[in-house]
Parts: sequence; structure tokens; C-alpha cells
Amino acid sequence: MSIYVVATVQILDQEMMEEYSAIASPMVAKFGGEYVAVSASPPEVVEGEWAMEAQTFIMKFPSREDFYGFWNSPEYERAKEIRKGKAILNNVILDEMG
Repeated sequence: MSIYVVATVQILDQEMMEEYSAIASPMVAKFGGEYVAVSASPPEVVEGEWAMEAQTFIMKFPSREDFYGFWNSPEYERAKEIRKGKAILNNVILDEMG
């Protein structure tokens, strides 16, 4: 069953984010993931409060195993090291309905 990953990202160092994205984006695709939605700026809140003033990404992966293959891959581990201390992330996994 497919899963969705919702990620909020508060970028503290824009230059680093370009280096991080150059690694992360191809790795998402390598593990069957795709970006479903992205906000270039903080999302529009229509009710309640959003946790962060951050960009929000929604990715879809064919399975939880594919996501963790991406998340734990040596290449993505390198990307996580690059972003350490330079971005604040929150990630959640949602199961596809069905």
C-alpha cells in the first residue's frame, strides 16, 4: 500500500538547501517516490495553526519499505549530514486510504 510523507522544512541556510536537494530529489525518485505537492512559501492556513513557518512537501512512495529504503540509504544519510543544523524538519507518514 502506498504511503504519503508530509514534511515541513524551515530553511536556515539556503545555499545548503541547494546542495541537499541535489542529493535528496534524485534519491526520492530512485526509491519510487514522487513529489505530489510543494509550497514555495509557508502554506495558507485556513483554520487553526500550522506548527512552523516553513515550506511543506508531500511525497508519495509505493510502500513504507520503499520510503525506509530511501531514508536509510547511504546517499540520503549524506544529505541528512549536510542539512544538520541548517534546516528544521518535521516528517510524518500517512497511509493511503483504501
